Amino acid sequence: MRRLSLVIAVFAALSGASASAQVLPTDKILVTTTPGSAPMDLPVSAGQAAYMTLTGPVRDVVVGDPTIADVSVVNDRTLVVLGKRPGVTSLLAFGAGGRPLADRQVVVSENSGGGVTVYRGATASTYACAPQCTRLGPGAP
Repeated sequence: MRRLSLVIAVFAALSGASASAQVLPTDKILVTTTPGSAPMDLPVSAGQAAYMTLTGPVRDVVVGDPTIADVSVVNDRTLVVLGKRPGVTSLLAFGAGGRPLADRQVVVSENSGGGVTVYRGATASTYACAPQCTRLGPGAP
């Protein structure tokens, strides 16, 4: 029992200390979708494009705010997302019979390429950085 407590304490300490920042290139992002999961961020810079690979053939694509991002269907399993202006919008993709294939939050940052995603355990926070970093998405100040 004592050994188990020690292992749990070490794991908790290491997961809290493993927070790291990573700059993601937005010109070549591969996002394999998992239907039914919580929306994940898809970072893209304004004026740049990113692609998504879906788990099945797409039939319909919906963008929440088309002034922030636009989507083109390349083939039945690949979408290209174009960032238009900084902001956050949703992207939904559906297959045959209305089956959900993707539910993503598109985060468009300034075209300076200054985007950062900070990971703390399983939680990721996305920031758009120009002169200073601003948190994007839920819980942003």
